[in-house]
Amino acid sequence: MSGVLGKTVAAPEAYAPDVLEPIARQPVRRGVTSFGWDVWHCYELSWLSKGIVENHIGVLVIPADSPSTVESKSLKLYLNSLNHHDFTETNEAVAIICDDVGRCIDAPISLQLLPVEGLASLTEELNGVNLHPCSSLEGQGIITSEVLTSSPRKGNIVSEQLISASLRSLCPVTAQPDWATLSIRYTGPQMDREAVSRYVSGYRSHQGFHEQVVEQIFADLAEAYSPQELEVAAFYQRRGGLDITPWRSSHPTTANPRRLGRQ
Repeated sequence: MSGVLGKTVAAPEAYAPDVLEPIARQPVRRGVTSFGWDVWHCYELSWLSKGIVENHIGVLVIPADSPSTVESKSLKLYLNSLNHHDFTETNEAVAIICDDVGRCIDAPISLQLLPVEGLASLTEELNGVNLHPCSSLEGQGIITSEVLTSSPRKGNIVSEQLISASLRSLCPVTAQPDWATLSIRYTGPQMDREAVSRYVSGYRSHQGFHEQVVEQIFADLAEAYSPQELEVAAFYQRRGGLDITPWRSSHPTTANPRRLGRQ
């Protein structure tokens, strides 16, 4: 089975690792170096262990430097193909999932399981400066880093977190909309908040995978403002029993399993 994105595909009724599809990563733009992770929250994890039904919430972590990432619809179909599979124990299921997805993307991954009622332990809200959405749709849907200003007041070094609930992008295959809460945490010359808000609005009709969107935002902000430290994360809302939060940072960082209530 291949090419499931944008097609009507019946859910597999038996273990189907062949449904997984890799998506080759695009090189980081203009040589800007970033570190990070793609954190997936999986809400439809269920299988049998010695005939007993198990249900879990999963936190699946893929390194940002993997050659490929996994296509989300294929991941959903794969995980649901396990619903009727009988494992000898929970650890066997985790090991097989990590092996299958890892082989798909050609990199090691991790999977943490939580009880369904344990979701609250991952759920937090962002605390920072909320960017006001643009007052007009004029010019939205056109990404241009030229709206970012790079001439802050000399010596005005700050540490702050900017938050936008207005990040919207489109799937590059189906053109379906994806919404996210964007977090920009940095130390450096103060960013022009109005300019950043206008810049984010440019993604409103942009077709790109979640990971590519975050890496482009990271690269554009890094080039425009030259911050000493920069971290960009987009908490994309759930689709098909999965949500994804790509994290990109100017410094090596550990994977963060955090999710927002909006997801």
